[in-house]
Amino acid sequence: MIVCRRASKDDVALFREIRLKALKDSPDAFCSTYESALQRDLHSWEEQLWSTTAGGDRNTQFAFEGDFCIGVAALYREPVTSSGDIIMMWVDPQYRGSNAASSLVSNLLGWAKDSGFDEVFLEVTDSNARAIKFYENMGFYDTGERVEIDSERNLTGIRMAQTLG
Repeated sequence: MIVCRRASKDDVALFREIRLKALKDSPDAFCSTYESALQRDLHSWEEQLWSTTAGGDRNTQFAFEGDFCIGVAALYREPVTSSGDIIMMWVDPQYRGSNAASSLVSNLLGWAKDSGFDEVFLEVTDSNARAIKFYENMGFYDTGERVEIDSERNLTGIRMAQTLG
């Protein structure tokens, strides 16, 4: 049974481990790279995670199958607005097609609604048809905006949104 929960301040090592695994497995899905993440010090990981463990501006969720962490997702409020961005989403390849991804996104959307968000956005690379279809099935729509994901790697994508109500 897959269970999702919000990150706590004690999850820094887990966060680093799962983020590195995600970057190594799916390099084209993220703006940052595995190599750059390896260079980060402990304080940097703590700062990023701790800013998401409480309150209504940021939230990081983990998905677990038993004691094994199988996914991570995060949503950050855009400054001085009632909208936010899913900035990180990854599920272990062995668990893709399970309910892990939908559970992570559903938890984030529920939290966003409870925290007064009106809209949630995300960016997904053009080449990731599976992710685009997943987000469409979760109620997101293509805004028509094209974005540069990473100019050095020539990655572009689409911006998707969901209105909360």
